[in-house]
Amino acid sequence: MLIGEVAKKSGLSKDGIRHYEQLGLISSVPRQAGSKIYRDYDPSVLETIDQIRGSQHFLRLSLKEIGPLLKTIAETPPTDAQRLEYLEERLAVVRKQISTLREVEDHISEKVERLKVELGKSSTQDSAPVAGSANCEPNSSRRRRSPQRQVGGLAR
Repeated sequence: MLIGEVAKKSGLSKDGIRHYEQLGLISSVPRQAGSKIYRDYDPSVLETIDQIRGSQHFLRLSLKEIGPLLKTIAETPPTDAQRLEYLEERLAVVRKQISTLREVEDHISEKVERLKVELGKSSTQDSAPVAGSANCEPNSSRRRRSPQRQVGGLAR
């Protein structure tokens, strides 16, 4: 199977396939047709690509982590007990990430609520410009925009 067909069937770009091959995640066999040399891929690479992408997405593994894992599985398929242990370890990592994300969510939610309270107070104090807002000039005839401030692309 040529690279174009693998790309079409897997949904991975030709460059992505070449990258996987450079990392040793998949392999091909050079075939000569006239003066050209083509890479011939076994149909089983489609399953390997699917496993790689699933490992990246669902297990959150990097390509560097996936390579040795694929090699180990090919050399010595894991027992069910080993697979269970591995998946339990990954589950612990994912749960820790979820916990961390919840902390981030709580922090951001608190900031949002504080800003809402501040905005509510500032709407009753229309005469005082808000530092960092679009209109900090006294006696400006322009209507003041919402006092939401941005620093480095993030609302404070």
